[in-house]
Amino acid sequence: MAVIGFDVAKDNLVAARISGSGRLKESFHIANSKSEISSCLDQLKTKHRNLLVASEATGDYHVSLAKACLEREIPFRLINPIITRQFIRATIRRKKTDLTDAEIIARLAFRGEGTVVSLNSFCRSKTLHRTAIKLVKVNQILKLLSKRFTAVLPEEKQLSAKLKQCVEMLAESGEDFRKEARKNTDIKLTRLLSSIPGIGERTVVTIINEIDDIKRFGSPKALVAYAGLDPRVKQSGISLKHNTHITKRGSPYLRRDIFLAAAVAIRWDPELKIYYRKKLGEGKRYTEALIAVSRKLLNRVYAVWKRGTPYKKRLLVS
Repeated sequence: MAVIGFDVAKDNLVAARISGSGRLKESFHIANSKSEISSCLDQLKTKHRNLLVASEATGDYHVSLAKACLEREIPFRLINPIITRQFIRATIRRKKTDLTDAEIIARLAFRGEGTVVSLNSFCRSKTLHRTAIKLVKVNQILKLLSKRFTAVLPEEKQLSAKLKQCVEMLAESGEDFRKEARKNTDIKLTRLLSSIPGIGERTVVTIINEIDDIKRFGSPKALVAYAGLDPRVKQSGISLKHNTHITKRGSPYLRRDIFLAAAVAIRWDPELKIYYRKKLGEGKRYTEALIAVSRKLLNRVYAVWKRGTPYKKRLLVS
């Protein structure tokens, strides 16, 4: 199998091809344009029967490459930049250039790292929902800015009014994007997952759009890892330690919303409330205990989605 890693920038792509044995075989540069990418992939597909392409998640600069691969049925893996940085730190020289980055991306993809991207990853509802979340974040920053401006310069009433107007417009726009995302999300699946305590109308849209297809994950553990809620593991000699820190790989949108859903679930679900208190009793802090609940909640999402039947609360025997 030929594995090609791309270091992606706004204008250029730097590529490194490694062989099945992991050796660097070829490197080249192309422009980050649809025509250049298409031409390059067509040539590579002609030369290599089994081909795997990978790149880092770098804003939207990787989108053209990913779509071009999927159109040609070339498997594409998206690598979290955190994993790439960890790999570089682990090397002796810690050398970092565009070419070494491309080679590292190829090696990571060869090892099975990264997320397998499908056409569903670029669906309309996901883009709408992620835009809505970003608008909410910008709105929160603008609210604080408006509050500070009014406190420092209370006499500037006209300018303060303009800032407040911007806040209102952003809030309205964010809600419009959310509504459109909700309309484009599978209604039956929305109802199914909403049966799980803690999963509200906003959270369920995030879950569906970020997971795409539950069949991508072979187990609940794989889904937890995709959300970046799996604990880091450190090994030294025969000592193996599970760190209290999480990996933060995968989708930050899914990680954030499932954490918020867990905070709601411990208030209304007796089983999760008991589990949360148990973790606190073990000496876990609030965040650590809630992360444990988040994992349990993702396990429920996995089971309900896979089964295709609504969640049923367990009867707790006292």
